[in-house]
Amino acid sequence: MPVARVHTDLENDLRLVFVETWSDRDAVAAHFAVPASIEFAKAARRLAAEPPVIRIYAAEPVEM
Repeated sequence: MPVARVHTDLENDLRLVFVETWSDRDAVAAHFAVPASIEFAKAARRLAAEPPVIRIYAAEPVEM
């Protein structure tokens, strides 16, 4: 199960930032293929002041 958080951008309070942790790319692809995810994206587009932008980054932990 992914870890997901939604934050309001401090510089633009109309912008939501989703931060999610996924196990791998296949899990992300499977998530975006689920009909409920597709419907969520369509609803977000209808409610948004401008088209949503999705950026996916790969990150790895850094040992301190």
